[in-house]
Amino acid sequence: MIVRVKIMPKEAEIKPQQILDDLKKIHPSVEIRNFREEPIAFGLVALIADFLINDEAGQMDKLEEEIRSSDLVGEFETLGASRLSTQMKK
Repeated sequence: MIVRVKIMPKEAEIKPQQILDDLKKIHPSVEIRNFREEPIAFGLVALIADFLINDEAGQMDKLEEEIRSSDLVGEFETLGASRLSTQMKK
């Protein structure tokens, strides 16, 4: 399952790459498929990231907990989720 999340840094000085690096340290098995930066205002840049998670009960909650556990994250919003087709999983 792919989950797209918009992550806002706690402070404008925090860059999206720093958030990515921090999330990888917190949980190295989290697979980030794609990401981009989205300028917001006044130097604040959000991270839009696609996370690959198992399509099992509780996995979305676990991902949200991991994102919240980063000291660099101010807010986040789930933008969407979709299941991978069998062909894409290979």
